[in-house]
Amino acid sequence: MATRRDFIERAGALAGAAALGMAVPAGAAGAKSAPRAAGGAVARPGGRQAMRILILGGTQFIGPFVVRRAMARGHEITLFNRGRTNIHLFPDIEKLVGDRNDDLSALEGRRWDAVIDNSGYTADQLRLSVNLLRDMTDQYLFTSTRAVYHDFSEPVMNEDAPLGPRDIPERDWVGYGPNKVLAERVVREAFGDRALIVRPPVVVGPGDPSDRFTYWVDRIDDGGEVMVWGDPADPVQFVDVRDLAEFFVNLIEHETRGVFNTNGPAAPLSTAELVYGIRAVTSNPVSFTWVDWDFLAERGLMPQNPLPFWQPPRGRYLNYGRMDSSRAIEAGLRFRPLAVTAKDTLDWHRSREQMGNYQMRILDRAREERVLAEWRAAMGDLL
Repeated sequence: MATRRDFIERAGALAGAAALGMAVPAGAAGAKSAPRAAGGAVARPGGRQAMRILILGGTQFIGPFVVRRAMARGHEITLFNRGRTNIHLFPDIEKLVGDRNDDLSALEGRRWDAVIDNSGYTADQLRLSVNLLRDMTDQYLFTSTRAVYHDFSEPVMNEDAPLGPRDIPERDWVGYGPNKVLAERVVREAFGDRALIVRPPVVVGPGDPSDRFTYWVDRIDDGGEVMVWGDPADPVQFVDVRDLAEFFVNLIEHETRGVFNTNGPAAPLSTAELVYGIRAVTSNPVSFTWVDWDFLAERGLMPQNPLPFWQPPRGRYLNYGRMDSSRAIEAGLRFRPLAVTAKDTLDWHRSREQMGNYQMRILDRAREERVLAEWRAAMGDLL
């Protein structure tokens, strides 16, 4: 009997499948000498057909979209994971079972044209995989994160910005972002100019288990007075999971090398533009009230916990929502319209709600109403 989790994952898979079903191109592979792309990345023109691609992970959120995109392009896919999550997915492709922490034996004696690593977090994990695969593949794509940049205060925040905390010795680094910095280093040391590192921001769209973007489409669709944190001009960036998946496969096909930020959209987006853009795909009456960051902090409501998606543009987060992705855009990254992402995410979310009273893990309605009432009382006639 299917579980509720199975239903949710299947719903997320179906919601994005149509967007990934593109035809296989007829162009042949390009020449071995590759031109230079922006920022020193190497791009091979023409792309390749029928590549053998190993995906470490492949069954959660980003992974299934990458698999479908690669399959739609005619590539041969092998998945390696523990065989515990969404095992119903992709019954017709090869699946190798193991554990990247201590058992990679299923990978031994094989060769792939490229590896896409969506599941690595620590240097120790990456050391095991790259030491085994460095002579078994031509390319290694590592999915990193925007969180490798600890300080976002510089006027230009591109791939050359400093990584990791600057005031803490590396031996004391802990947490998601610092661990990814060390993991990136392992990849680069092992693969050299065959390494490919992608640093996405918040990844959104159908199937997103984090609720960071889904909160907004759900809340705005419900209508009424919606609390928005910060200022209407605060910048926000994200990437649709399907755009990221298409970019991954495009990079592999063109044997592109280097490091890429994948912050979208292509033009600057404010929180006002975000919420009004989402409102355009809903039908219920809705209004927005922006509440000051400091007022929220006094009530224990902090950025990311429990207020999702963006940071106040101040201090070390000054340009957190203004990062430069021109290198990735030049290499082929494209962004679908906000309305498409919002509508598809809302449709997927409603499908999982049909299984019962799904509860958002972000900000509950009662707490939102209390804070709005306190804000109105504090502001008085100014509102």
